[in-house]
Amino acid sequence: MLFILSQVFVGLSLIMATISIFSKEKRNILLYRIPNTLFYATSFALQGLWAAFGNMIFSMIRFITYYIFKDRNKKPNIYVLIIFIIILIIINITLWSGYLGLLPAIAGLVLAWAYWQDNEKIIRISLLFSTTCWIVYNILVLNYMGIVLESFLQVLQISAFIRYDILKKESLIK
Repeated sequence: MLFILSQVFVGLSLIMATISIFSKEKRNILLYRIPNTLFYATSFALQGLWAAFGNMIFSMIRFITYYIFKDRNKKPNIYVLIIFIIILIIINITLWSGYLGLLPAIAGLVLAWAYWQDNEKIIRISLLFSTTCWIVYNILVLNYMGIVLESFLQVLQISAFIRYDILKKESLIK
């Protein structure tokens, strides 16, 4: 029953992630990533995947922090990024579950740096790398909806990259 419930939370995460991907402005990208990561973290907790859970909770806190900075038209300084990287390393050492846990850790480190940037193109490219790490992780832990989520997100991110960064079209969602 917990596994089925965890898959429902992945589905909710997918909805929020989709809205985030098709948001052009960083502020809205960050805003929709907050519930996205909360739902995804919940799914990992229900499956007992604590390293992935820790990484998602950290991601949610990072998104909230970056959102607050963006909402105030400020950029977090390099010390904020360094603190986030140190915290992420501590989380992954504390919740170490073997080499498999390196995939969420690497994805988290890349995204900590990417979302610190003000360039949405860098964010989209980094998301392509991150989702690849999560696809492999979800395959290895047999998280079926996670595989679907990340694969779907990968396709959407490629689509958004082409739309906004190559074709330079307007955003579907501001």
